Amino acid sequence: MRTLLVRAGTLAVAFAAVASLSAQDGLDPFKKLHGELTSAKEPWQTIPWHLSILDARAEAAKEKKPVYLLARAGHPLGCV
Repeated sequence: MRTLLVRAGTLAVAFAAVASLSAQDGLDPFKKLHGELTSAKEPWQTIPWHLSILDARAEAAKEKKPVYLLARAGHPLGCV
């Protein structure tokens, strides 16, 4: 029970620190975090991924490029 209170206190201090920093920056903390998470930092993040194989196939046919399909089966941790 005591560790739960310590963790809750630590979390409250962290939220207060983030709130004070965002108030100083004049930015909404959600917008700032969203911008950091959605900005492309790795080369693979610049690839125009498609969720639909039909859309990917149509674009690949127009650009005469291959389609890379990643399909997985089984448990996400590999414990099958």
